[in-house]
Amino acid sequence: MGGIIRDSFRELIVAFAGPSYPCKVIFAELMSLFKGLVICNNRGYVNIQIEVDALILIQIIKNEDVFCPQFFFLIRKICIALYTLNYTMNHVLREGNACADCLAKIGSRLEEDMEIGNDNLLHLLKGLVKLDKIGLRYIKSG
Repeated sequence: MGGIIRDSFRELIVAFAGPSYPCKVIFAELMSLFKGLVICNNRGYVNIQIEVDALILIQIIKNEDVFCPQFFFLIRKICIALYTLNYTMNHVLREGNACADCLAKIGSRLEEDMEIGNDNLLHLLKGLVKLDKIGLRYIKSG
């Protein structure tokens, strides 16, 4: 699980990563969204733009004929958190979400949640954040 929270100038506010136990991918996506919403709520951010690379996540949250009863309570927590916010939710290609992808990989090796700021930003992530800020997408080779 991992994600990144930026300001309106695309400057890093905080990044987060956490363990991903063997689970369905959609559960990890939902957990990342929920963790990001909790951080925004705790820090007092109310106007947010959410970018996800899983279109089904948007469909689940918007209740567009996608029913996931096994995640009912988590989806409900997300909807309650969203209710307090002024938000937009957009789909981005995976290449446009390289920071979150990198953080999820980091999280898969962690035993507990971790928040990362500019002061302890990992070297690889620093480069991805800079590319993202100027609007360049990271394309993996191979």
